[in-house]
Amino acid sequence: MSEDFIDPSLVGIWLLPGQPQTYEISETGDYLIGEPDEPLCFEDGGRTMKWGERRFERASDHGVGLIGTWIEKDTGDAWDFTDDQAVTILTGDEMLISGIWALRDQGRRLWHCEKRAVVTTDGAHLEFDFFGGETARYGYSVSGDVLSLLDPETWTELTRYINSDLYLETIAS
Repeated sequence: MSEDFIDPSLVGIWLLPGQPQTYEISETGDYLIGEPDEPLCFEDGGRTMKWGERRFERASDHGVGLIGTWIEKDTGDAWDFTDDQAVTILTGDEMLISGIWALRDQGRRLWHCEKRAVVTTDGAHLEFDFFGGETARYGYSVSGDVLSLLDPETWTELTRYINSDLYLETIAS
């Protein structure tokens, strides 16, 4: 696979019908997964954060609101939110994940998007090199606003994504 080539028809934000996540392939080959926003609130004078079903404790006295490092109670993962809307996640197995975040609904909801892999293409195959060490390889085709991932051996369609622009046009009309 050529690390310098990303098929321009792959670049964009893709949706899997029926799922709330977004799947993005950037011009540089970054593969990002955006999760839906979830309710956010702070307790104990800002030392505890509840985000969706997860609970976090502030790692130190530094930081205001969301800004700073938070330890997820169930996993022990460290989430570092910076004021330039970047987030870095250090998981228990020392895997570093980077991403972006945004507050929505006047600060009552938190959205985030994580860089999960690097994508390379050769015009017929799409390869995902995930940061955890695993690799996934598919055939692919893009027809208009539809991306199909294909079994690389049989060329049978495995799944079909739609471009988010098509989705937004559909609900606007």
